Amino acid sequence: MPTRLIVMRHATSGWESPQQADHDRVLTEEGREETPRISQALIDLGWIPDHSFVSSSARTRETHSLLMKMSSEILPEIYGADLETLLQVIRKISINQTTLILGHNPGCELLVANLSGVFHSIPPATCALFLQEEGGWKLETVLRASELN
Repeated sequence: MPTRLIVMRHATSGWESPQQADHDRVLTEEGREETPRISQALIDLGWIPDHSFVSSSARTRETHSLLMKMSSEILPEIYGADLETLLQVIRKISINQTTLILGHNPGCELLVANLSGVFHSIPPATCALFLQEEGGWKLETVLRASELN
């Protein structure tokens, strides 16, 4: 199996109160509906993660819980991560496996742009699928829950 990477932004989230900390935000009803759609699209394409690295925020953990079953690690450094931090996370990827990084913007957009060389909008519940090739990563496709049936 080739080494594959899925960069995913959490599903749509909202604020329960003005005093709520950003880290504690949870998914909206829309987010709870779009996550299974993106999960099914990944399954249909055969992009089933062997392992995932997940931000410690409530919305990323909730998104992860609505995806398919996989081993995972909660990495607090993904929350609010800059590009260099996310590139360090990628160095933890096992070869010949599919790994999911579940995080936030602007980090997801920065990482996808860095790996692909092209900017792609990464709205909530969007996945960028990469295949590792000699010398780097090749973007296979971008799946947006908002564009799925």
